[in-house]
Amino acid sequence: MAAEDQAAHPTPRADKTKKRKKPKKDKWGQPISAAVSEEPPVEPAPEAPAEDVAAAPETREAAASEAGDAAAAEGYEPGKVVASGLPYTTTEEQIRKLFGWYGPLRSVQLSRFPDSGNFRGLVFLCFESDEDAIRSLELDGFKIGNRFMRVERCRVTASSNRKRKAEFQTDPEKSEGCLSAYVGNLSWNVTEKDLRAFFKSSKIASIRFAVDKRTGGSRGFCHVDFQDDESLEKAVGMNQSELQGRPVKIAYSVSNRG
Repeated sequence: MAAEDQAAHPTPRADKTKKRKKPKKDKWGQPISAAVSEEPPVEPAPEAPAEDVAAAPETREAAASEAGDAAAAEGYEPGKVVASGLPYTTTEEQIRKLFGWYGPLRSVQLSRFPDSGNFRGLVFLCFESDEDAIRSLELDGFKIGNRFMRVERCRVTASSNRKRKAEFQTDPEKSEGCLSAYVGNLSWNVTEKDLRAFFKSSKIASIRFAVDKRTGGSRGFCHVDFQDDESLEKAVGMNQSELQGRPVKIAYSVSNRG
């Protein structure tokens, strides 16, 4: 029995040693001890994310700029969408809260009925970036109350582009007896009160806003009648001054302007 025990013991020991020595080499054929010692220096990869993070803001700005250029090239107004089919009881605060989730809003223009001044279920929204405007299209088909809202990008027609370009190529000369000024590139939210405060150094007789017949909203320009020539000259001298973050175009009014 003792002899059998002595003969049986060496066999398991030899097996154990073999099991320990089996993983001698890694998949590259190198000894495990050497491979382990060489692993740490082989990792310079963490530096790459640092470069990516540094470049991220520039990449985002470039992408936003390209998106705006692409929108203009496709005939859309960059950063602008139109929502229709809203309940007449919807408030501007509710609209801002809903669309503001997609990004900062530059302006919100509610279209109203000319006779009553009540909201007519149509609103124009301008985002600070075209990317946010495109993301807000996810709200197309969104249910508000018992109505489904329609959201789409604002398209600029070629004729309106030509008219706008021609309008600003040269400033018209002052005609005899002129006491009116053309005021353009206005924000959709500008009111008569805002304009009177803007031209506070001039005496204003009246303000005539250009209104879109289809939507009832502002077309982004108006004509201001002044009480005297001095007031008119002061106003024209304010050309390109900012009102609500936009440079305002101010020029002498032409009676036959289309």
